Amino acid sequence: MTIRGEDILISGTWILFVGSLIDTIGQTQQTFTKSNLGKELIIKGNGIEALGNSLQAIGRSKLLTSEMELSQLYTIFGNWLEASGNTTNSVGVSLDMNGAEDEGIKIDTLGSGVQGLGAAFEAVGAFLEEDSSYRTLAITGNSFVSLGAFIEAIGNIYVINEKDVIGEQILLVGSWIQVIGAFILINAISLEVEHMKHEENPKNENSDVYLYSHDHYSFH
Repeated sequence: MTIRGEDILISGTWILFVGSLIDTIGQTQQTFTKSNLGKELIIKGNGIEALGNSLQAIGRSKLLTSEMELSQLYTIFGNWLEASGNTTNSVGVSLDMNGAEDEGIKIDTLGSGVQGLGAAFEAVGAFLEEDSSYRTLAITGNSFVSLGAFIEAIGNIYVINEKDVIGEQILLVGSWIQVIGAFILINAISLEVEHMKHEENPKNENSDVYLYSHDHYSFH
């Protein structure tokens, strides 16, 4: 059975949201309790986010048309950048947990920066799309994810400079902003997938008969 690109895309978006939520729960715990359980959730959350980003990239690659548009390339490139950024975050936090604190935080900072850049590429890709019901939501959602990731990078810089309290608070704010962005993206991608399916099987407004480009049957 062939899995459709639309199904992979929407699945990836939901997984991204779940991962960002787990990451944020972990960051909330880390901010208020400094427990290793918080860091473990952050590692798992970023790993799940990376999987979601990868599925989004694969789904969109399957949906590429013969005439590749710049918006599609920006979005796919952004998906892969986000996936690599989230993976880097997981590696950084893992190193931090295992005693290499300075190195781990620096790698985590780099990961957040790459993730923010990836989401920015996706926002630009959405901006280059034709006007649609989901375009504004996609721009907004990706912009929130990008902003949240860059804020997390700033929070880590504060932690590196031994300003742990304000740094952890900034990290928490950035994390929640990403959750909001991921939730908006669920709505954006759902509308986009619905639009794709409608284009594949356009429904005649005056009947329940679907018209296919390769079949020209009509019933009177």
